[in-house]
Amino acid sequence: MEWGPNTMPVAAGAAGLLLVLGLLGKFFSGAKKGPIFLDKSRQQVTLAERTMLSHDTIRFRFALPQANMILGLPVGKHFKLFAPNPAGKVKGQWNGREDPEADATEIERKYTPTSSDYDIGYADLVIKVYEGGKIDRFPDGGKMSQYMASLKVGDKMTISGPWGMNEYKGNGLFKIGSKEKQVKHVGMMAGGTGITPMLQVVAAIMRDPNDKTKVSLLYANQTENDILVRDMLEALQAKHPDRFVGLWYTVDRPPPGWKYSEGFITEDMIKAHLPGPGPDTLVLMCGPPPMVKFACQANLDKLGYPKDTQVAF
Repeated sequence: MEWGPNTMPVAAGAAGLLLVLGLLGKFFSGAKKGPIFLDKSRQQVTLAERTMLSHDTIRFRFALPQANMILGLPVGKHFKLFAPNPAGKVKGQWNGREDPEADATEIERKYTPTSSDYDIGYADLVIKVYEGGKIDRFPDGGKMSQYMASLKVGDKMTISGPWGMNEYKGNGLFKIGSKEKQVKHVGMMAGGTGITPMLQVVAAIMRDPNDKTKVSLLYANQTENDILVRDMLEALQAKHPDRFVGLWYTVDRPPPGWKYSEGFITEDMIKAHLPGPGPDTLVLMCGPPPMVKFACQANLDKLGYPKDTQVAF
């Protein structure tokens, strides 16, 4: 499905492999310094390129104002994007419920890029577009994702950052709010586009050969085709099996021959694929709020993970 002008499909086969290797090369290339873009004020970036990753997922490449700039986003933090607030099909409602933003002229949403400060002059953002009317219970769809799907190359977006309470400082050291926690093994649970902050942390760990922190990831989606950045995750694990020790998927509607799990994240999945509770373990979570609350945190509580080792992005 085409989501607008200037959208390129992702190359398949050998060309697709080159794309993945190129992205990984950027993750592992030497650090480059330049002027820092993000300063917590509202600024603008320009859409330079948009690439279809699947029928409903787009990678947006935003050019920074100067070609030698870096975004300036610490690992674990996010930025905000701003857009006009659309009206729902029913006044005062959005997707059949009261819209708390109904009277606002503008909306804001939090995002983590798939690029890093090792990428110069641009920031990449992967967005899943929730189109209104495709599912009965979501007649209006996603506000920000549909706005972004309408963008053309050359259009501008307003951005601010860095924001967030969590940061990965390297070598197993996390800053969670005002406290620091040193760990040896990081468990991760992600749902849908919640994979992006997980990828950011995984890439930072694997980029540093002296960082011996281990990572295990449990990633939930509706279907196999909804699994974002799968090639990048699997390439990272193949390159660093001694540190990226676990990568497991679960989908609601598996295809024939599916070798991973089916359905919501469960207590048994966590026991099988994530590190157990302990002083050297930290579990990161990002995804839809019901998933984080009922599938992740509730099951972590049952399994005895202390609250201070559970971190939701």
